[in-house]
Amino acid sequence: MNASVDFGGNDKIEPVTTVPAASWGDTPAPKLPDYLVDVYTWAYVAPNMVELLDREVVVATILWMQQNKLMRAARDEITPGDRVLQPAAVYGKLVSHLAKKVGPDGEYSVTDIQNVQIEHVNRKIADLPQTRTGICDARTTGEGLYDVVNSYFLMHEVPKDYKHAIANNLASRVKPGGKLMFVDYHEPVMWHPMRPIIWLVFKWLEPFAKALWSNELWDYVEDKDKFEWRKETIFGGLYQKVVGVRKA
Repeated sequence: MNASVDFGGNDKIEPVTTVPAASWGDTPAPKLPDYLVDVYTWAYVAPNMVELLDREVVVATILWMQQNKLMRAARDEITPGDRVLQPAAVYGKLVSHLAKKVGPDGEYSVTDIQNVQIEHVNRKIADLPQTRTGICDARTTGEGLYDVVNSYFLMHEVPKDYKHAIANNLASRVKPGGKLMFVDYHEPVMWHPMRPIIWLVFKWLEPFAKALWSNELWDYVEDKDKFEWRKETIFGGLYQKVVGVRKA
């Protein structure tokens, strides 16, 4: 669900609304990793496919009608006035809902490695003064410390070394008492009717996702002992929310 790819080379973000979101900076887009092109071009890179897939009906279909429950799970961890970082763009209405939950007294930053994804984010939230968007690799994203760092359906899309690098960077951006949140896939119960379908989806379309069936997300964080962790599963275990609160 998350976009982490670059189609536009080093072009700067071109705003798509009359009131662009505050810029993350003028740093050129990072070099696109080969695996992203090889695996995800069809879903996240081609502008015509982005236009087609960035619709709520598509999100609802992909997430088996659980999109609102998953969105609420993320919203529940945010308090108005929080400073929030989200290291990848997301299809659907999540970004607008989280931005509104943050409110005008907070800051909601969304970064992605691809211009077309940030353009789509700007369409949804550019009129909200608390928002910032920009081009950045999830392994290095962030400026300062945040109340909440929200990895929403990102970790299943990246290979093992990226999982570790992303998780460790995001953990380093959480202030004492703040939250590192992952919402992502999880191994469903054995009798889940969607289990064989998801297994095939992972086999053919999401080759890095099945790792989340056998690994806890907090194990990708080198300094995991500096956090207090909690986990809940959703929809028969097919999805999970993991939250780590950084110890003071």
